[in-house]
Amino acid sequence: MLERIYERILRIREDGCRDCLKVVCRMDDFQFNQLMSRLQMQIEITSRYNPPVRPALDPMISTELGVYRGDDENIGRLLGYPECCIQSFSENTRYAIDEDHLAEVDELEVPPDKCALVLPSGFIPCSLRCREAWERNLIAFADREEFKRILELEDELRMKLPHFHLAYDEYFEKIILD
Repeated sequence: MLERIYERILRIREDGCRDCLKVVCRMDDFQFNQLMSRLQMQIEITSRYNPPVRPALDPMISTELGVYRGDDENIGRLLGYPECCIQSFSENTRYAIDEDHLAEVDELEVPPDKCALVLPSGFIPCSLRCREAWERNLIAFADREEFKRILELEDELRMKLPHFHLAYDEYFEKIILD
């Protein structure tokens, strides 16, 4: 999950940023290596918890990459988002899970042992029923044990990867199911 993002960032830099995300090539080696080191640490921490979906990128990395600065298509592709979700985010200006998403919760077939629906923070799917987002493990159900591990993972990420992004205090969107 996060490993693919790591590999994509390396590939973009190795290719000289010909097609996208020029910011990756404008960073000097020191800055780039610092960011990749943070991402490697996030990967290592996350792998110990094995969440059903990946967490959001470390806020320091997402800020440096320009997440939310208008290059929605390239950022969305880097993060492995389905094209339909990238288009919905861009064209419909959806910046959060909204009432349309919440209305879809009742339409989902929730397995009996699951207590929450989880997504990486910042990932706003075109629909909670988006098959491609489910197949890419960007939306998943969590049982109580998985949910507990997600909360513990968020705590460890906050502790080991401190940052100053005021609006970025969770790594997962969590919709509690009845």
